[in-house]
Order: sequence, then C-alpha cells, then structure tokens
Amino acid sequence: MINQILLSCKFQPEVARLDKRLLFSWISGIELTKSKKKHVFDSEALMFELVLSIATFGLSHSNLGCNACSDGDFPEASRQFSKTAGVFQYLADDLLPNWMANSKQVREMEDKSLAETRVGVCSAFTNLFMAMGQQMAVATILVKPGVPNYALVGKLCLGISERLDTFVQTLRSKSPVHMERLDPSFLVLITFSINVQRAMSLYFLARSLWVSSEYGVAIAALSEATVAMRTRSSPTSRGLPEVEPNGPLQSLVPEMNGFRLHMGALLKAWEKDNSLVYFNKVPPSVPSNKALKAIDLKKAEEFVLEMKDPLPLGVPADLEPPPSERSSVTSGGDDDVAASNHSTAASGGNGDLPPPSYDLAMSNDTRLETGEGRERSDSDLARELSERLNT
Repeated sequence: MINQILLSCKFQPEVARLDKRLLFSWISGIELTKSKKKHVFDSEALMFELVLSIATFGLSHSNLGCNACSDGDFPEASRQFSKTAGVFQYLADDLLPNWMANSKQVREMEDKSLAETRVGVCSAFTNLFMAMGQQMAVATILVKPGVPNYALVGKLCLGISERLDTFVQTLRSKSPVHMERLDPSFLVLITFSINVQRAMSLYFLARSLWVSSEYGVAIAALSEATVAMRTRSSPTSRGLPEVEPNGPLQSLVPEMNGFRLHMGALLKAWEKDNSLVYFNKVPPSVPSNKALKAIDLKKAEEFVLEMKDPLPLGVPADLEPPPSERSSVTSGGDDDVAASNHSTAASGGNGDLPPPSYDLAMSNDTRLETGEGRERSDSDLARELSERLNT
C-alpha cells in the first residue's frame, strides 16, 4: 500500500500535497536498547516507512525460522531464513541505494538513523541469514539415518564459517557506528559460531580422509580441529571466545565439552591404530591439496515488491469547495502555504531522513558414486540439497 502511494506521487507530483503533517516513528528491531527509554526515530519520508516495514517483514520470517529450528523442522527453518536473506538483499541492492542516490543527508544524520536504513547493515544481514539457512541444510543432513557424506558436510560447514566472517567484516567496514549498537553478546555468539563451524569442517574432513584410508592426514586434520575448539588466549588469537559466567555462551558449555571429549577420544584411538597398524606419516598440518573448498548454497529467496497501479490524487468531487471559495485557495492563502510546507516526501520535504527516490523499478572435489553408475561432484549434491530444501 505504501508503494502504491509512492507510485501515485511519482506520476502526479503536481497534486501530491498533504493537508496535515505526516510523521513516522520506529524503533529498530536489531539494535540494542541500553537504557529503559527506547530510541525512537522519527521521519516524514514515506520511503522511511516503506523500508522499515519491509525490514520488519523480513525479520518476522527469521522468527518463524527460529521456531521451526526449535521444533526440529530444519528444512522449513532453512526456507524461512532464505526469505529473510532475500528481503535484506533487496533492501541492500535495490531499495536503499535508489533512495540514498537522491539523498542530501550529511554523515552525522546517517549515523543517527536506524540500522535497517543502512546499506552496509542490510548487506551484512543478508550474509548472516544465508549462513543460517545453510546451517539448517547441514542439520537436515545430520539428522537423517546412515553415514553422511563427510566431505560434503565439511565443505558446507566451511561455507557457513566464511559467510559469518563476511557478515562481521561487512559490518565493520561499512557500518561501524551501527555495529556498536548491536548487542555485544550477539557478536560474541557470531565469533563463537565462526570458529565452531571451522572446527567442524576440519572434523568432517578428518572423517572423510580416514574413510579414504589416508590415516596420517586424517590425524593431522583432527588435531587441527581440536586446536580450533580451544578457548583463545587473546581476542586476536585463534580459538573460541572465553565463556563468561551468565554470558551468552554459558548454555553451550555442556555441548562444547562433549564435542571436545569426543574429538580427543577419537584422536587418541586413531593415533594408536596408526602406530600399531597403518604406520602412516602424520604431517604437521593438512596439506593444501587435501584442504576442503567451501560450498556456498547462496540461499536467498528473491523478494519482489508488488507494483500496483497508481491511484488518482486530489480532492473528491463531493468535497471540493464551492466556486466562491476556490479563488482564495488558488490565490495562496495561509492554509495553502501550510499545506505546501507539509508536502509529502515526493516534493522533497524536510524530514529527518532524505527525500526519497520514487524510481522503484525492480532490478534485482570429492566424487560420489550413485547407484546408477554416474558420478556427481559435491557441488552437484549441494545444489540438489538446496532444491530439496526449497520444495
């Protein structure tokens, strides 16, 4: 409905006038409110209302995805996160650049605006929800009975880690001011997830190598995975962030300890078997020709803003003033001056955010043998997995 109003103003700028001031008030859905008094941002721009409405629509799908994940419905969770990624991708690549192209807004005002109105933030969150959708794809594989394709799962985990890392790097480089407004506990969780996914990719690589009888390299990969799961000694070193009492990672301690114990016991058993049976040389690290290459499913469902026909603007015929009063209106009386001062964003009003652009045009190698005797690469399997999740 907002888009229909904007299109109406675009095609009828001469009659796009308000008789009363419009003011849109929003609170961010992703920023942390440190004080009890919530930070409300006001703007007179219709585009501001459109952007925040679309962002809220996207975040609602992420909530549905979290609910589906909690219920164990990982394919549905993946679809919901894919929808959210598509919404933020539309904001970052289309709507916000078109709006800001006509902006006379100074940098200070950009910093004061809500995170959802920043191109850098929306681009970063596109990467975040793509990574979350891919996490659900991995979960879908692991809950199925039987032995998974270890190499494929490892590549998917590495892709998740790289996407999450891109999320942090994009925020830090393009929207540092708004990054500081995010919940610090959330950023700690992201750092934790980046390192856990990297450790899991090494773990699944090790399992794949062991099955392929490459025992020495498998031991090296598993050893690297155990190191990646250790608590880091400093904020800049490798490893997991420190778990603080009552912190965001406290509830994950039992799972972290369980994974560490499992890898330690497995590494000890492999080293014993290799020293007694296989006698393979164990390299100090995984050779580059054995390392995994990340697979990125790029799960972002395209978001399309519906284009409705413009509506006619103007005073309804039955409410038009009589001929005797029309002269005072057309001669520029006080009421007319007040109305023009409160024109819509189509006339370039003086709202807190820049006048909008009304050009809303849309723009937007491991091999596995199958039962039929054909070979498919891990990339083909990942593509097939993505298609199954989407259906």
